[in-house]
Amino acid sequence: MRGAVKGGPYPLGRAELAALPQRTVHGLDPESGRAATWEGTALAALVSDRVERTRGADVVIVRTRDRRAIPIPLTLIRQLQPVLADRADGQPLPERVIAWPTFDQRGLETDPRARLWWARGVVALELANSFTTYGRALAVPDGAPDGARLGADRFGARCIGCHRVRKAGGEAGPNLSRLTDRMTADALYARMRTGHPGWSDGPEDPGPSAARQVWSFLRAVAAFEGASDEPAAAEKDPVEEERRRARSSRP
Repeated sequence: MRGAVKGGPYPLGRAELAALPQRTVHGLDPESGRAATWEGTALAALVSDRVERTRGADVVIVRTRDRRAIPIPLTLIRQLQPVLADRADGQPLPERVIAWPTFDQRGLETDPRARLWWARGVVALELANSFTTYGRALAVPDGAPDGARLGADRFGARCIGCHRVRKAGGEAGPNLSRLTDRMTADALYARMRTGHPGWSDGPEDPGPSAARQVWSFLRAVAAFEGASDEPAAAEKDPVEEERRRARSSRP
């Protein structure tokens, strides 16, 4: 446990986790299709009740062995009570999984974000402030088209766990801050729909219009970042400007 916690980081060894409250949930792993009773440490107890958070910490970033960084709002963890599972149906798991009670909570099974929240191979938990991390990363520059705003929402729900943008997100996939410099919207959709995790593995393909929205958001980010990286134009000297005009007006 690290990040916005006082006195941290704290180890997440087997003994430390076993000393915390344990619980079970009944849920369906959306990736494997396995329905099971998942057993392990109550995640709310781990990230909320047993550590002292610094002011403003409101999101848990779950870091996995394959370098994903999955943001989960702390309010949802308290409400839905997932577990950091090390057993399923009484059998040990090869790696820890964030398991959710999809059979007991209506709407959770169909929430597109829930596929991302089933984190596998958990190696660290990090508390953070959502605004200073993901809020800034997903902010849409002024003047961007409406599609970019919808794209920011989609990127946050489906992409940011694996891809970085503006220094936030996972590293399982490439940084997408400058993607639109090298890829069209149609090419992005073609890449997404051919077995791309997080996009085409859901119950339905969001479609080309959704891909164009994501591309529009990334295009706005690239344009804004590119403009901000350019040096400001030098301020002109009014005296020198007057001399230049006088010289140019001579016959």
